[in-house]
Amino acid sequence: MATRFHFADAFWFRLPLKTIVVGLSVFAILTLYPALGNGTPDDQQRAIFGFTVLMAFVVMASIFAVAINDSHVVIEDDTLHIHFEAFFNTRFPLADIVRVAEIDPRPRWRYRFGLSTDFEERISCSHGGPVVEIELARPCSTRLWPRRIPVRRFWLAVIEHDEFLAALRQRVPGAFEPALARTA
Repeated sequence: MATRFHFADAFWFRLPLKTIVVGLSVFAILTLYPALGNGTPDDQQRAIFGFTVLMAFVVMASIFAVAINDSHVVIEDDTLHIHFEAFFNTRFPLADIVRVAEIDPRPRWRYRFGLSTDFEERISCSHGGPVVEIELARPCSTRLWPRRIPVRRFWLAVIEHDEFLAALRQRVPGAFEPALARTA
């Protein structure tokens, strides 16, 4: 049976994105509209093209705003699946997990605003909250556009932090040995 855990909403990003979209739309309408009524035929064609570009921008921003809300971790019978926004998706066997620990990465602000990586062995997925490090026995080849990274450590901050740790403890009990626990 699959258990799903969610990352916090990217509320800190949605407001600036909406502000940019609304501000740009108002600016475009105010500057392009006069050309439709009072401009030459060339001005009208440019204005129509400008409105087309504006609409494409609004559609892309809307798709992006929806995509940043689609973030979760799913623990299945023998697999852990991480899906973070539209940018990152991976899965690996639970048997590959050698260590699970709560960590307090420093500086904290660096690991609280979405997806981050060191491009060598770690990917962090967080919009805030306590961070759990999952270390793998062997690297998991993970696509993080535009390249592949051999990831051995995932830092995840899900809303249901305690339930996530309990589910991992139930399925991978050996990864929680006190001798293996450390902080970053």
